[in-house]
Amino acid sequence: MGSFEDHSVGVYDVIGLGFGPANLAVAGALLEQPRETCPISVNKSLFIERYHEFKWHPGMLLPGSRMQISYLKDLATLRSPQSPITFLAYLHSQNRLVDFINLGCTTPTRKEYADYLAYVARYVQGQGIKVAYGENVIAIEEGDKGTVQVHSRVLATGETRIRRAKNLIISPGGSPCVPRCIQTILPHPRIIHSSEYLSSVEPMLVTMKATTRSLRIAVVGAGQSAVEILIDLHSRLTSMGKSAGQAHNLHLIIRGGSLKQNDGGPFANQVYNPEGVDVMYNLPSDTRRRVMADYKPTNYGAVHPRTLDSLYEVMYDQQVDGGMARRKGNTLPVTSARSEISTHSLQTSAETDTLSVLVQDTLTQDFSEATYDAIVCATGYERHSWMNLLKSSSLGKRFGLCASSDKTCLAVERDFGAAGKNGDFVAAVNGRNGVFKAAANGRNGHSRTLDAGKDTEGVHVPHASLEAKVSDFFHCQQAGHEFIPKIYLQGCAEETHGLSETLLSVTAIRAGEMVEDLCSNY
Repeated sequence: MGSFEDHSVGVYDVIGLGFGPANLAVAGALLEQPRETCPISVNKSLFIERYHEFKWHPGMLLPGSRMQISYLKDLATLRSPQSPITFLAYLHSQNRLVDFINLGCTTPTRKEYADYLAYVARYVQGQGIKVAYGENVIAIEEGDKGTVQVHSRVLATGETRIRRAKNLIISPGGSPCVPRCIQTILPHPRIIHSSEYLSSVEPMLVTMKATTRSLRIAVVGAGQSAVEILIDLHSRLTSMGKSAGQAHNLHLIIRGGSLKQNDGGPFANQVYNPEGVDVMYNLPSDTRRRVMADYKPTNYGAVHPRTLDSLYEVMYDQQVDGGMARRKGNTLPVTSARSEISTHSLQTSAETDTLSVLVQDTLTQDFSEATYDAIVCATGYERHSWMNLLKSSSLGKRFGLCASSDKTCLAVERDFGAAGKNGDFVAAVNGRNGVFKAAANGRNGHSRTLDAGKDTEGVHVPHASLEAKVSDFFHCQQAGHEFIPKIYLQGCAEETHGLSETLLSVTAIRAGEMVEDLCSNY
């Protein structure tokens, strides 16, 4: 779908930045509000998305890869099981409900879940939700009459569009994170991130098919994506066949001593319950960090048991083939690809045809050098790019931010109803769902900051590492009464709201409570 532009809409009731699962759930919840009484008009609701059509993790829709959460933790079931945008409603619409039940599995394939999300995107648009595809948000500013101004660039034409909104939802998703030592030689045609793996791996391998020696490819990372990519690459290189009689080599480079299985047990997963956000938020900051570190293996740097089993079987099969070949006096490898795991940190440099990697064994601290034809980084995402929009905008000063602010984190509070007094900033967040609302008191814009290690007020220190409280309301005069726009964050407050903040687990409930609060603003 192309970019949407409706010149008849002077001011939108709400504009959402991004149209991934978080804002998709908001759109669905908004549609389920009574049209006669809901003050937020569907016709004045817009979402801006950089993709030219709806997409969800297109780089990792690998064959057979599965979700790691129950299908019931979809866009709506926990909020409203009878919603038309639940995963079960999608299955029913596709005439697959009985067949899915017969699978006896609660985790659909990633391919099917992506199709479900695309189905919901088509549904909400068919019900009147507007989406501007193919646009990249480049700035947000204060608008007149108590509005927020959103600047976006149409990627196909370079045209800049400016829209005004009474409320703003920032749901930016993650931006690819690459190790610093690799960033120094980017962009490089043979270095790809997992976010673009599927679209990039085959063209990359095609460029290397003419190589008259065996290929060496490194995968960096210790999580689910890294292992899935390693297995997929092993299959692809095996199908390519040997080169000059030699097997291609795959290396998985990890920092830890070994790959770790994720903790998917029912008790550990209670940290992702909606009420778990309350628990995490109410903890002292030091305790919260410690608890999050304890629960980190449920999501980060860990791999699903079935995926680990698949990799182990591949590597064990290599040993079987090797033993059989040696017994027959054959010194050449039987298989066309070999996978290995090494525990190293790394530094890189680019030569003409290969990538030189200096690795340090994290156990022995010994250094060694290796060369690779390609590197795949399965090294996760950073979720702070939205902060740059605030820092570079006229809104930034209302949060104690400026363009040169460095290592800044906005701390959030939970009371939706807290109002600023005497022009001070007050933060507000619904602790149950992790929705963050930021709005500035437009009368004089004082701010408060939090010491990075304490939950107490402190003094703003420019250009330093800080946590800045941000306000809850944006008081401006319009037509003789105060008008209050709000800015919400989704998926950006893991530091205060816990591991579920960036995941699908609380998406449905968070969206419902956000829409309820939006409607209460009128």
